[in-house]
Amino acid sequence: MAKVCILIGGSRGLGKSLLALYQQQGFTVLELSRSGSGDEHLELDMSRREAAIDTVDRMLADLARERWDEVQLIINAATIGPIGPLALSEPKQWWQHLDVNFTVPISILGRYQYHFGAYPARKVAAFVSSGAAHSAIDGWGLYCASKAGVNHFLRVMAVEQSLQPLPIECAILDPGVMATQMQATLREASVAQFSQVQSFIQLHQNGQLAAPETVAQNIYRRLAEPVSHTEVLDVSGH
Repeated sequence: MAKVCILIGGSRGLGKSLLALYQQQGFTVLELSRSGSGDEHLELDMSRREAAIDTVDRMLADLARERWDEVQLIINAATIGPIGPLALSEPKQWWQHLDVNFTVPISILGRYQYHFGAYPARKVAAFVSSGAAHSAIDGWGLYCASKAGVNHFLRVMAVEQSLQPLPIECAILDPGVMATQMQATLREASVAQFSQVQSFIQLHQNGQLAAPETVAQNIYRRLAEPVSHTEVLDVSGH
């Protein structure tokens, strides 16, 4: 079978683990990020939304001209900053965050529908979400809002796809807490930015952060099965 995985954000952490695993499982992988490398890498700066969606659009159009038995799209790219109440940062920083975490992911999902909606293969659209999507965490207002927004968009997309003859399966993934650069960034925040910073330091000190490789394996196994609902799928490492 000819299988392809379009991985948005696969240069480090969970994305890097997903890239290696999907390649091991026989998928052709296209990895899009700012800092990736290798033959499968395409440059993608999601903070420059017009250029980013043009890149994705061309890539999807090229893929749709080929014959695939399975097409998986996994949106993993995200940014946590700026951390803290909005009074501590500037509007340009907010807009950049929302482009990376909200505007461009939804735009990618829209173009995926355009190019692959009628494509005769198994098709999956998966979004790596966060517990922050349904929790109010001080200092994370933009991150909580953007994750929740894409979650709900994907729920609506799933309803729309259920009405189509060749539907795209939609998956919202909760990876739990992992040993990634994002966690390291959070541990460096001040209490003024994020009052719960000490609890995240303790998670690290107590060895309670899951390995990205474990979460990647959980994602692969879950997406190998049919996705028939829009509940958040627990793919955490604990």
